[in-house]
Amino acid sequence: MTTQLNETKNPSILPFNSEKINNKYLVTNVLGCWDTLTEDEFRRFHSLRVPPNGSLFNRLVERGLIADEANIKRLINEYRQIHANLFTDTSLHIAVLTKKCNLRCTYCHAEGGAASDDMSLETASRVLQYLFDVRNNSVTLEFQGGEPLMNWPVVKFLTEHARKFNTLGKKLNIAIVTNMLLLDDEKMRFFVDHDVDVCTSVDGPQDIHDKNRINVGGRGTYAEVIKKIEEYSKKYGRKVHMLPTITRHSLAHPERIIDEYIRLGSQEIALRPVNKIGYACNCWDDVGYTAEEFNEFYSRAMKYLITVNASGKHISERMARIILTQVLLKKDHGYVDMMSPSGAGRSVMAYAPDGGCYPTDEARMLGDDIFRLGDINKESYSDMLNKENLLYLLSAGYSDLWNYRSVFSPWMGVDPVVNYAVEKNVIIKGNSRLQKVFSHQFRTVFSYLLNDDQKYKEVFQRWTQGAPDEKQKKQ
Repeated sequence: MTTQLNETKNPSILPFNSEKINNKYLVTNVLGCWDTLTEDEFRRFHSLRVPPNGSLFNRLVERGLIADEANIKRLINEYRQIHANLFTDTSLHIAVLTKKCNLRCTYCHAEGGAASDDMSLETASRVLQYLFDVRNNSVTLEFQGGEPLMNWPVVKFLTEHARKFNTLGKKLNIAIVTNMLLLDDEKMRFFVDHDVDVCTSVDGPQDIHDKNRINVGGRGTYAEVIKKIEEYSKKYGRKVHMLPTITRHSLAHPERIIDEYIRLGSQEIALRPVNKIGYACNCWDDVGYTAEEFNEFYSRAMKYLITVNASGKHISERMARIILTQVLLKKDHGYVDMMSPSGAGRSVMAYAPDGGCYPTDEARMLGDDIFRLGDINKESYSDMLNKENLLYLLSAGYSDLWNYRSVFSPWMGVDPVVNYAVEKNVIIKGNSRLQKVFSHQFRTVFSYLLNDDQKYKEVFQRWTQGAPDEKQKKQ
């Protein structure tokens, strides 16, 4: 319900939340508009005593916390920009080419498989059909596994034919998530020639990485992975997108992990908490931790990143950049895991080797078919969008569309599939592990954003203007 302030221009205060940060009141509303108020300003705003056409009133109209006939179209357009994903078809298409893998990572979410668990060329052809059936003019085809390079013929087939049959001129991004161990000269040259982004995992310095990412013989993989990354960069002039998974072994070393990424020439680091999915369930006592423990790590990491950036280097933190993209630029960040309402099925689909279609990558990793939408070999893209379990899943995502307990509600969503995997419930609750982590990340960003020291604003401005594009969920 809105509150009428003046009959002439129909100004109204939109539903809002507030939280005190750095001795200022952060106030946000349902459209993603926000401002910071002093104690006196907040008291007047909260009690609805804001005289029309005064300085505070005019500022709140400009900031969108008060809507009137003059600014409502602008506010609606800004909301549309922030949630652009609501108005397009599926943009991220994840092809799981095999369940086989040559590593045995302690926190792996995916299940292993036999030789028969490879995607066939026939199923791969149906993936291409789905890719070009969507009405979205910008699509990403991402290869996942297992280790996708263990099904090299299908990697080549999908890449070559996706480029060849893109007759409608879609903006087509192709990416592969690989552990790098099978990446030889032939494959490197192929990826360069066909403009395929290569993404891999580097969990930090060797002692941290080798505790998490081991081969089938139980040996660490750091030396070989770094060698391949450096070879790809030096030989072909192409960067490998790297990302760490933060396990218990990482918690005491945020500075060392960040320094490793700086040493490797990365301009961004994605500090991702490990989730209790797949193999990680069996190793949780070794790799897992509480939300509070991760939040302490994140605070320390952000403090160090700000210091490093203030000294003249450029390396952003991905989640912070995602937050700033919405908050400062009023643009859709494209990050499926934090869309509100949920982007499951709408913005991402994953295709298993047998043709099983799932609304997110995590949905196919749960060990049951609760979220399986159907078989792409037998059904069309439009069939999948009308599946009853997808409609139920999206309905669950609406339960947190406006959370009156959170000042970050306009921008923060939690994937109900991941929430189900971690909390055993598709309904998202405010005290869930994921909510605690996301809320802390927002609060950390705003604590710097609302600080009077200009250097923080300058760092964040560089992060939003100079960081890599968020092409797809995994990068």
